[in-house]
Amino acid sequence: MGMPRKGFDIHGVLVVDKPGGPTSSGVVRRLKGWSKAKKVGHTGALDPMATGVLPIVFGEAAKYSQYCLDSNKGYLARIQLGTATDTLDSDGVVVAKKEIPIIDEIVLLPVLNALTGLLMQVPPMVSALKHKGQPLYKLARQGLEIERAPREIEIFSNELTGFEAGKGWLDIRIRCSKGTYIRSIAESIGQSLGTVAHLSRLRRDFAGGYSIDQAKSWETVESLKNKDVTALAKLLHSTDTLLGHLPRINLSEHECMMLIQGQKVSGKGIGVCDTMRAYFEESSFVGLVAVDSDGDIFAKRMLSPAAAGMRGSSDVGRWGRACRIGEKNGFIS
Repeated sequence: MGMPRKGFDIHGVLVVDKPGGPTSSGVVRRLKGWSKAKKVGHTGALDPMATGVLPIVFGEAAKYSQYCLDSNKGYLARIQLGTATDTLDSDGVVVAKKEIPIIDEIVLLPVLNALTGLLMQVPPMVSALKHKGQPLYKLARQGLEIERAPREIEIFSNELTGFEAGKGWLDIRIRCSKGTYIRSIAESIGQSLGTVAHLSRLRRDFAGGYSIDQAKSWETVESLKNKDVTALAKLLHSTDTLLGHLPRINLSEHECMMLIQGQKVSGKGIGVCDTMRAYFEESSFVGLVAVDSDGDIFAKRMLSPAAAGMRGSSDVGRWGRACRIGEKNGFIS
């Protein structure tokens, strides 16, 4: 069975181990091209030189991508001392060289400790942040330098995992808040050691609650492009895995339909809560709700009834069998 010409609805999260080279948007375009899915997006870009965890959202899962964008991240990074580039990473042109200092744990650990906790960081020019509607990296390519305000970030841990004194590189494992630029951390490490530095390797091993051992290799994903739609659906994590840090509430199907239609339902004695995951039949995720001060539950961001598995699949024509298989796991409607 091939793919539908007009595309199909598929819902969930595909965790890809992005290879070095393609952009995150390039991965999305490639997936959308051969999968024929109606809606595909990513939840936070990785630089072309970076590899690792890249959650791809399909269909209704895109409604919740912001929760992944706002999540903490984890990286494995290699910093090369003695050489600076115009992009602060190995994709750039060398713009400065300085002597590589003698490094050992006694020298490195205090530097990494100082770059832990709440910090103010100036975003690099080569970033996706926008100035008057233009991404900074496009302005940087034109040779422009725009003043950027420092932003607060948090480095939860900054662990030395290895180094080579003779070659002047060190490896670190970082756990950090959203908006942290590891290239800028590399630059700061170089400055603290009295030299210059750039990021020579970057691998994201954690993002949005997904770890690298949950990610599928690009080769595995690409091998499905000529197969049945259900082969791709089987690789998807359910939409609510993006939201595992939020409390949950179980509701009846009638209550869920009322919420989807914009009506309130009784809060069942639950206290005020800004955001909760809502389920019907104790298993099917239907969206995000909140409880107000009057004790009523109201919808914040809901799935469609179809994506929530609250209707049959007889209306999907010749794709009925594939969709029923996907619906069983909440992936296809």
